[in-house]
Amino acid sequence: MVLLWCFVILAVAPFWQTRWGVIPDTSWIITVCERILGGDRLYVDLIETNPPFTVWLYLPAVYLANVLGIAPEYLVHGYSYAVCVFALRFAGFVAHRARFAENSELYTLLPVFLALLVLFPGNSFSERENLGVALLLPLLVLMAWRASGDRSSEPDWRLAALAGLSGSVVVLVKPYYAVMILAPALYVAWRERSIRPLFAIEYWLAGIACLTYLIATLWLYPEFMRDIYPKLAGTYMRHKQYAPVFFIVGIYLIPFITLLLLRTGRALSPLVVVLAIASVAGLVPLIYQAKGWSYHAYPAIVLVLAAMLCRVTERSSAGTQLTIVQKILLAAVLAVSWLPFRYTQKPEPDFVASIRAAVDHPTIGLIGSGIESGHPLTRMIEGRWISVHCSDWLGSFAAAFAQKERVQGNTIDAARLEALERGFLDSKLRELETAKPDLILIQKSDTFWVPHVMKRSDFANFMKGYRPLAEDQIIRVYLRNGSEKITRPTSAPRPFGRARDAAAL
Repeated sequence: MVLLWCFVILAVAPFWQTRWGVIPDTSWIITVCERILGGDRLYVDLIETNPPFTVWLYLPAVYLANVLGIAPEYLVHGYSYAVCVFALRFAGFVAHRARFAENSELYTLLPVFLALLVLFPGNSFSERENLGVALLLPLLVLMAWRASGDRSSEPDWRLAALAGLSGSVVVLVKPYYAVMILAPALYVAWRERSIRPLFAIEYWLAGIACLTYLIATLWLYPEFMRDIYPKLAGTYMRHKQYAPVFFIVGIYLIPFITLLLLRTGRALSPLVVVLAIASVAGLVPLIYQAKGWSYHAYPAIVLVLAAMLCRVTERSSAGTQLTIVQKILLAAVLAVSWLPFRYTQKPEPDFVASIRAAVDHPTIGLIGSGIESGHPLTRMIEGRWISVHCSDWLGSFAAAFAQKERVQGNTIDAARLEALERGFLDSKLRELETAKPDLILIQKSDTFWVPHVMKRSDFANFMKGYRPLAEDQIIRVYLRNGSEKITRPTSAPRPFGRARDAAAL
């Protein structure tokens, strides 16, 4: 029955995920992968704000999709399910070898743990954080094994090495998440009253993987640290919005307090403590980044829920069963914890259909700072993204912080940011005039950047060649005059990297 329920969850998951489709970040990375496979150079011909592992993580699935001639969206989602299943199976194998007292109860809740990885993420499914925290689970279970004082066996070095490599992915995804390994590792050392556990093979392998990645990044992509990172640090990384962060932390406290209430009657097991410590450590990147996006909160929230469920199984194995009321309350906690992941940025089908009816395989440009304005819409209408950036984030943040610095009297920094903004806009105008995209997407909600761009007469003159086509609550679409229903020969081979039949997702 446990395996049957797991199969049911995996069967339901693709239909459940149609609510969100392929989320903006993943859709953009698919486009990046396709353009790289088509010959573009990362950080030169197209700009990604993250280090290269983000692209490498999805590149195999996109490459295979192009070889097979199917939409990459399908394989990327399938790849994400496979990673989650592998990680959970590996974590379960480590728990089995560790012979935890609550293993039989943990096994009965296996479908719930699977649901936390493939159903619960909602608008964060297939994000780097989703895959990274899944692959971190085996290492966390291994840590709990090492922290167990009554263990009857030691982890095999090969098992520990593989768990270390698996866990390193979350750090390769974003270096901030190293705290989610360091904090529980310190707990294990404290339990052992020795620093020797800090030099276990799993940490050596994770460290070697991260060091190798750093060297490879500096060698293969010197442009990232030399050109991209300074601009990120001066614009995007300075942007903080704490109100949504406080909301998410408030949501987080509900399962965390529930976990503390479940503590009564018996000490917490090392497995529960390790998961809880990693979860609390996951709040550090959330607060440090201070963007308030739900996928930044996913590691912290999903791990505290996992700790809570492990505590339930621990109580059950000790003969302390939950009452019906307590089970209902736990279900309510799970539901409330899901609130940050419920909203969708997927364009409505009627909006997509109206654009597809007007133009065939269009080239697309954007005026707006939000990645969600151009992605996944571009792929849903089988368009071709012309820009080197996913959005106008660089120019928008440069303009905003230039105004701030000017008000504060920091004229040198203001001048530097204004020059960055002008350079971005000049480059963008050349890009638009060269490509003459069939469609221009205007982000309606960007009430700062869009009017700022349109103040320039050259952009205003360029837009005279376009007329309104369609709009939804986020985007207004403009069609280039004379571009109505461009029909390209279906018999001609598509350029390598063009989206194929992505609208269904």
